[in-house]
Amino acid sequence: MTLYRTPPIRVVTDSAARLPPDWVKAHDVIVLPHYVMLNGRTYREDVDLSEADLAQQASRSKEPFAVRAPSVEDFDRVYGALADKRAEVISIHVSSALSETVQNALKARENYRGRCKIHIVDSRSMALGLNELARAAVKLAEAGEAGEVIVKHLRGLMQHIYGIFVSDDMDYLEHSKRLRPAQAILGAMLGIIPCLAMEDGDLIAVEKVRTAERAIEKVLEFVTEFDDRAQLAVLQLSPQPNDRTRALIEALQTHFTMKEIPVKSCGAAVGRIIGPHGVGVMVYEGKI
Repeated sequence: MTLYRTPPIRVVTDSAARLPPDWVKAHDVIVLPHYVMLNGRTYREDVDLSEADLAQQASRSKEPFAVRAPSVEDFDRVYGALADKRAEVISIHVSSALSETVQNALKARENYRGRCKIHIVDSRSMALGLNELARAAVKLAEAGEAGEVIVKHLRGLMQHIYGIFVSDDMDYLEHSKRLRPAQAILGAMLGIIPCLAMEDGDLIAVEKVRTAERAIEKVLEFVTEFDDRAQLAVLQLSPQPNDRTRALIEALQTHFTMKEIPVKSCGAAVGRIIGPHGVGVMVYEGKI
């Protein structure tokens, strides 16, 4: 009698997930880097350009950096290698509202229909949200869950990811089309700080304040709707805290009993919107 083995499930994601390299290696996850165009050069995120170097160069640059999604060819190489190994694929990526990553994955998948089962998931999220979803996918795959079950569970977890950011980097907000040119000019003149909330996988300017103190208050108003069981992290382009993030953490710790609130890099996909001086908080309430 011939025995048929269930194909192994491999998880593919992109650098917007901000996954630690050691964890990626330990769990055999494939991470496709975004491309960062900065000061006339193109870098692969986390390969040619570290979090700290990106933040440092962006803060010194006179022009906002741009970000390009992993290409169709990048996905084709990964999917082809996994198809040769007869693997089933969970490919979960940064929100399609922020990047063409999902679109390029869908195009590449066409070459493998009937040869390799590839589930492509638009996370409708980024940074902490995509990070947690990728970890959930790996945990479920390692527990032996079927690909369809994993995808269904991920779609449920997506409903429990929230985020708010504040930024006074008008050039970045204009360059990423979150503000019109006239709005950016007026905002710079008046010292306005836009607040951007996650809505349908995008970062949308929902309110404007006039001082950094008021900006922190708006973030607090948003975050204090959640209880201590939620995971949260302060996000900015640099992985190292600065005066603004320290002030935000101090304010958050008056409302949350957790001993430490981590500061993490938001990555290039979000940094191209909020700039090197923007800051935000993401909250994850999901449970596997």
